[in-house]
Amino acid sequence: MGRGRQKAKQQKIARKLKYLTTDTDYDELAKELGAQEPGSGSFDPFADIEAKYSHDADAEDEISEDIQESAQTDAEDDLDEYAKWAAEAAEAAAKATSGEFPVAKAAAPKPHKPIPMPMPSVLKPKKQD
Repeated sequence: MGRGRQKAKQQKIARKLKYLTTDTDYDELAKELGAQEPGSGSFDPFADIEAKYSHDADAEDEISEDIQESAQTDAEDDLDEYAKWAAEAAEAAAKATSGEFPVAKAAAPKPHKPIPMPMPSVLKPKKQD
C-alpha cells in the first residue's frame, strides 16, 4: 500500500475521532476513577499508608543506621573490585609497552620506482658513437 493511501486512511480515522460526538457518562467515569467528594477524606493519597506503617523515631533511626553501614561496606567492596580491575589493567598495559607481548612489526616501505613517461623521439638525447 502506498504512502498516500495510508495517509488518507489515517486522516479519515482522525476526522472520525475529532468530530464523533458520544454521550459520556461522567458519573460512571468518576466511579471508575475512584474520585471522592470534595472535603471527604484526605488530600494526600499516601496519608493512610503512612499512618499504617509509621513507627517510633528510635526504630527508624536504628534502621537508617543499619542501612548506612551496609551501604558503606557495599561501596568499599565495589572500590576493592575496581582497584583489582584497575591493577590488572595497568599490569597489562605495562606488559604491552615493555615488549613482553609480541608486537606486530610494520612492513618496511617499498622503494619508490619512477613511472616511465613516454617521450617523443625528437626530444630523446642522441647517443654518441
